Amino acid sequence: MLYRDIRRAWRAGVMHVGLSRFFMRFTALAQRILLARILGAENIGHIAVVTAVLSLIRLPAGVGTYTVVNKLVAENIDNQEAQKTVIGTSFWINSITALVASLISWFILVYTDSVNDLVANHLLRVLVPFLPLMIFTEIMRNALMGQRRMKAIAGVDIGLSLIAIIVVVPMAYIWSINGWLLNQVIVIIAGFGLLLWYLRRVLSWRWSSSVAKKVATIGSFAFLHQIIGALVTQFDTLSVSALLKDPVMTGTYNTAALVALQMMIVPGAVTSVVFPFVAQNKDDLPKLKQQYRELFSKVGGLAIGMSIVAWTLSPWFFPIFGQEFADSIAPFRVLVIGFVARSLYILDNTYLDALGRTDISFYSGVIAAASAIGLNLLMIPIWGIMGAAWATTISMLVSLVMRQIAVHYVIFHKYAIR
Repeated sequence: MLYRDIRRAWRAGVMHVGLSRFFMRFTALAQRILLARILGAENIGHIAVVTAVLSLIRLPAGVGTYTVVNKLVAENIDNQEAQKTVIGTSFWINSITALVASLISWFILVYTDSVNDLVANHLLRVLVPFLPLMIFTEIMRNALMGQRRMKAIAGVDIGLSLIAIIVVVPMAYIWSINGWLLNQVIVIIAGFGLLLWYLRRVLSWRWSSSVAKKVATIGSFAFLHQIIGALVTQFDTLSVSALLKDPVMTGTYNTAALVALQMMIVPGAVTSVVFPFVAQNKDDLPKLKQQYRELFSKVGGLAIGMSIVAWTLSPWFFPIFGQEFADSIAPFRVLVIGFVARSLYILDNTYLDALGRTDISFYSGVIAAASAIGLNLLMIPIWGIMGAAWATTISMLVSLVMRQIAVHYVIFHKYAIR
């Protein structure tokens, strides 16, 4: 049974994506450890704010296009002309949205105090002009996923990870946090160039009103859902920064959150491969239902096992970042509970999005986001970073419950797909 599963995973590309993501997560952790020792917890706090704000800024620039690109390319996997139309239309839409989002964001950063961390504000002003490149990179990455070219994605991920860790450490050592900033620019440009090369045969600026209509319908809910998801996952770090006003505590908490996020290697690899499979088999409900049950039990069991190991080893792991990061252990142990819930609800999201029900993903996410916002604002002033950890974990459990109801009732009971 295990041998058969491994062979199936290898043929589907799960192993390639999984290994590349493991390498990415490993190098990201190694980078964070080295940066923590070079820059200290305060600068790590500034970087955490930059990362959280940038992830939110990218959402209106992308407007949910990625999900539509992945879905439509998967549905036209043997039709290059159709793929060119999908990619070209997406480029037109996102060239406008990315430019508008970058201009508005830069104006807000310069003329308002929305990001009151002055160091983070300065770093964001430099990165925001590169927003269009980031968005085009995501479009091309999702096109590759729709083509099921998992080996190519794995190659890009590994290449960027190597660039990131080889370049950032000496730069940070020489130029401190400005070295980290320069490394981010290098990685953005390199990623854009690599994906241009891999997709050179289907790149175009061809416009299609029918594709644009699908972006407007399916993509609009995907966009709203992505905003909700970002709020659930980033609001805790931003709330810690805003409410506690202590970059050291922000860096301590965000390090715990980052390590918990790195554990999404295997679940993320599985769902990346599953998405195009679900889109291509949307008319075979029994097959999708059987696959879903199998994946749910295996992903859930794996996530629980990983959480137990991580919970046990955390007291020996976090001191590697430096003694000031020992306070990351307690919130991390709470966040690994949320990791199990997140591993399962991203599987639900995969089925909902691939079957065109991004609207359900959005509506179920609204409740989870509301709980995340409310709980963070309520619990952080009382319990500090532990309040943030519990608020995030509870919101992820709520998210899992809502998506479970949606998948089993709307998809498998009513079979209401698009």
